[in-house]
Amino acid sequence: MRFLHTADWHIGKIVHEQSMLADQAYILEQLIEQVEEYEVDAVLMAGDLYDRSLPPKEAVSLVNQTLSRLINELEVPVFIIAGNHDSNERIEYLSGVAEAKQLYMEGTLKAYTRKVSLKEADIYMMPYADHVLIRQALDQPEIRTIEEAVAAQVEQITSSDEFDRSRINMVMFHGYVISGSRTSLVESDSERPLSIGTAEWIDQSIFDAFDYVALGHLHKGQKVGSNRIRYSGSPLKYSKSEAAHQKKSFIIDIDRDSLEVTPVPLIPKRDMRIVRGAFDDLMQQDWSDDYIFIELTDDMFIQDAMSRLRGQFPQILGLEYVNLRADQSTYQTGRSQDLKRQSIESLFSDFFEQYTEHTLDEPRREVVREIVRLVEQEETV
Repeated sequence: MRFLHTADWHIGKIVHEQSMLADQAYILEQLIEQVEEYEVDAVLMAGDLYDRSLPPKEAVSLVNQTLSRLINELEVPVFIIAGNHDSNERIEYLSGVAEAKQLYMEGTLKAYTRKVSLKEADIYMMPYADHVLIRQALDQPEIRTIEEAVAAQVEQITSSDEFDRSRINMVMFHGYVISGSRTSLVESDSERPLSIGTAEWIDQSIFDAFDYVALGHLHKGQKVGSNRIRYSGSPLKYSKSEAAHQKKSFIIDIDRDSLEVTPVPLIPKRDMRIVRGAFDDLMQQDWSDDYIFIELTDDMFIQDAMSRLRGQFPQILGLEYVNLRADQSTYQTGRSQDLKRQSIESLFSDFFEQYTEHTLDEPRREVVREIVRLVEQEETV
């Protein structure tokens, strides 16, 4: 059988005040094309369908259009579990009606993990839930960690008479699964922590009984220990820490005796990159519509740097002075005479850009001018 494994769409995501919806529509079109080209038996979407539990209507519309094309036009079954960004209840809304078209959406935790049989495969759907909810659902008060909770869920699955080891057994899960230690995973800034004060990770050995484990949560595509346990990663870059990622979906060819995983690149409408260099050098670079994080190597603050660089890079998401982080106070002391020659408005503009990574727009500038005027007026009284 052949599956397409994807996860972490985060539809409705906003990165540094920039809506990613147009980029998401572009990349979902590629996913649909991959489903058609590779003639997959089903799509496995392992959580974080949306970026927020209450997504905007435009995000819901894009998801509905995408799923409708998959299940109605291509007639491909789609399996979706809730992730930690999703509303578990909303993910499951109308799922009973959708199943007539083979759209399976598992959002809320049940006493028994849901199994859907498709041809030679049994697919177990484990939506995101914390250990407290799992403890309550299983009525096992001794559970204290997420690892113990998931181990109990898996034990319930594999000890059941319905667990047929002669079939292809697959499981979908959203969370941290590790091989040895957490340092074996590549994480990114846009992944929300799953818990506070308790261990979040689960050892891969808990899933030994399954032929393939389709994981979601981490945004870099990566295997965990072996080829049969894998994060697909997100289809787009969603933070500066993901700039070096190569986004992909994964085609899974599987039977009882073999597994082949084929990464399929996803090419974004706009890349997300880090551009480093001196201000004057960057101003000479070719124009680019990519999403850019600027790292300036200058030893002095550049007045209105963000707004001036937008002429070359209109989609700037952030600006950082990399050589001033460790020695910023020394630099500021030595620059006191220069500061005295700048207007208050200019000084505040520099400060605003440095600490918010956004340009001080004209309405805000007008507020600053009015405050300065009132202060100066007060001083003359």
